[in-house]
Amino acid sequence: MFKENLKITELVERIRWLILLRWLAISGLFITTYIFSSIFNVVERVTPLYTIGVIIGLANVAFFLYTNTLRVKTFESVQMHAGVQIMTDHFFLICLIYFAGGIENPFIFYFLFHAIIGGIFLEKKYSYLQALFAASLFALLLLLEYYSVIPHQPLQTFSAFKYSDELWHSEVYILCVFFALASTLFISVYFVTSLMDRLRKSRDDVLFEIKSTLENMAEGVIFIGPNDKVTMCNNEIEKTWKIKREVLLHKSVKDDQLPYIRGIANITESFKKGIETSQHQEIKTKDGFLYNTYSAVIDPNGKYWGTVLTSHDITERKKLEQQLLHSERLATIGEMSAKVAHEIRNPLSSISLNTELLYDEIRNDKGEAKSDAENLIQSILSEVDTLTEMSDEYLRFARLPRLETKPAFINNVLIELSKFFNKERQQRGISIKENYAPDLPPILLDTNQIKQAFLNILKNSFEAMPEGGKLSISTRLKDSNVVVYITDTGSGIAKDDVQRVFDPFYSAKVNGTGLGLALTMKTIEGHGGDIICKSTIDKGTTMVISFPVKSCGKDIIE
Repeated sequence: MFKENLKITELVERIRWLILLRWLAISGLFITTYIFSSIFNVVERVTPLYTIGVIIGLANVAFFLYTNTLRVKTFESVQMHAGVQIMTDHFFLICLIYFAGGIENPFIFYFLFHAIIGGIFLEKKYSYLQALFAASLFALLLLLEYYSVIPHQPLQTFSAFKYSDELWHSEVYILCVFFALASTLFISVYFVTSLMDRLRKSRDDVLFEIKSTLENMAEGVIFIGPNDKVTMCNNEIEKTWKIKREVLLHKSVKDDQLPYIRGIANITESFKKGIETSQHQEIKTKDGFLYNTYSAVIDPNGKYWGTVLTSHDITERKKLEQQLLHSERLATIGEMSAKVAHEIRNPLSSISLNTELLYDEIRNDKGEAKSDAENLIQSILSEVDTLTEMSDEYLRFARLPRLETKPAFINNVLIELSKFFNKERQQRGISIKENYAPDLPPILLDTNQIKQAFLNILKNSFEAMPEGGKLSISTRLKDSNVVVYITDTGSGIAKDDVQRVFDPFYSAKVNGTGLGLALTMKTIEGHGGDIICKSTIDKGTTMVISFPVKSCGKDIIE
């Protein structure tokens, strides 16, 4: 389609060039007729010649106006239009030849120019048909004059041979001129079409290189023609947009049927008006993000030829940006947490110590027992312990210990935790289903930190099922990764909150610090693993934790 579009563009430009030449020919006709009739008195009847010139001018105006619509036609239609123009020129030329002396007119070889033009514009077979049409018109003129079907229009200078009859009635002269004209026409067509075939082959080779380059580009490319229809797209578009090119080709961008192109009709309009030459868009898709760049194709004369759209899949870049932002936030929060926890721990220790001393003083008092005061002090001590535990958790988040890994089986870690929670699970009325893959290879783990990470996940699952429920723990080997699935039938998490569960200080619990799952994520990512939360309100939550077998625990993140 891209090749055909280029061929159409070239042919339309040549037709414009032909229209310009026709204006020059009309001007030459009027000037020549005036000179040969008024100065040299060679032509007697000038009215038909001027009339034909006017008719050619009107036809040229019609051709010019129709040319503006050729860009949206098929190549066959444009070539047919070019052929009609050349045939029209042949017809008008034979009329001019007739009224200006017929076979006596030396300008009969002007047919040669149109034969050359036909060879340039048209395919080989159509070029030969044009030459045959011109030769047939000339033969018809000769026969009609020779048999006096139409009157001969003589030229004064070439009215008769010096030694023979009038030229138009001389069989030898007629045959010689006809053979000379016809042979010249066909020989010219042969040479011109041979040359054009070589040029077209060279162009096709260049186009093949361009197409191969576009098809193998890492970026999606779409070309939108001046009629706002998609004329070309490459393989990467099919991969990036997950759509067949047949769905895109020949579609107008104004129909709003094309995916991932918003407001493109307005963009192309601004390009046509010369307001802008490029625009950019970031588009959210179902699976990620696209970055589209629109560039106007404008020739040195300022004419708009179309729009090139390049489309990049920036989903991974977006993820990296989010990870970088998340890491920066974690670093900032970690520093803040460490500072706040450090500043709080010393006063808390002092408060706890003095409260205990006060409690001892009250208990040693020989007076009446002060049970209310004792209760208040116990409450203070309890809250101080809560704050101390919270500050310790902040410090753990800010200063996660360096991983000390050794080969371990993830199944053993999970079985040990399951036994640890067995009593609490029974008290809460939670049933458990365990399904551990027997063929899992050992991976490098810091078992203490991994236990703490899974401990946080299991505690959240239990708290999500206050009225009891079902807990499922399973493992499997998938794509060179050890994958753990922990599923509960709890209350679930809202869709908008699923991605926030790993954010520091985010918690759906009243007294939660929001650091449990943040620490879990930090530990798992420190091992080179990944954790994903999937949840549905009132149906439950699934945590999917994966560890790469080969690289797990090797690139230590402190």
